[in-house]
Amino acid sequence: MIENEIKRLVEEHYADAEAEVLLLSNLGVRLTKEGLWPPANDKRTLLEAAEATADITVVRDETAKSFIAIVRAGDEQRAVRAIANRQKRHFLRGLPRALLLAFTLDMAEGQVMAVRLGPKISYVGGPAAEEGSIVVDQDLRIVGLDAMDVTALSEADVERLDTNIKAWCERHEVDPSSLVRVHGKSAAAKAPTAAPARSSALERLYAAQEPDVAKRLSVPIDIALTLSRMP
Repeated sequence: MIENEIKRLVEEHYADAEAEVLLLSNLGVRLTKEGLWPPANDKRTLLEAAEATADITVVRDETAKSFIAIVRAGDEQRAVRAIANRQKRHFLRGLPRALLLAFTLDMAEGQVMAVRLGPKISYVGGPAAEEGSIVVDQDLRIVGLDAMDVTALSEADVERLDTNIKAWCERHEVDPSSLVRVHGKSAAAKAPTAAPARSSALERLYAAQEPDVAKRLSVPIDIALTLSRMP
């Protein structure tokens, strides 16, 4: 039964206590590589087969339908943490560079860091905050942290930066989502409009992975060719 093979691969994956969360898409690649998927005379989807596997739990990220984690029963918190980390990284990646710098740049003693909101978010440092700007409270700044590549940050740094930025938003009555929307609109206004492109199954597989996982993902050439032809 395919359930036995799913359980075997899940157990093998988590034999390493430091293993990252196993995604349904990764499980599918492994099963296909071993010639086990799709199974004969079984019309179920891989998700349905995983959900029917004993001692295995499927945990979804409701904000990203392609992020479906597979964990051993009783280890659901591993998936919950991975989903929370993915969401926080996604939030931080959507913020303007200027805002991230306002929370991390070093400044001379006695200087104040502030942020000016508007069509384009900017930061400004000086002896006092300029009129119309919002001070970035010193206790919330993480001086020296290189946050320009969010994917390279440790989970602890992601947690700290996400928490501090949202605490700043709460103190100064700023809607966190408005920061992302302002940034997105600004970028969209500069970008030329292009016709939407159809993505292949291979592209969608890679897009579903966390960036650090995608870098290490290896797909056999025959499977890659098959996926690249699938709409």
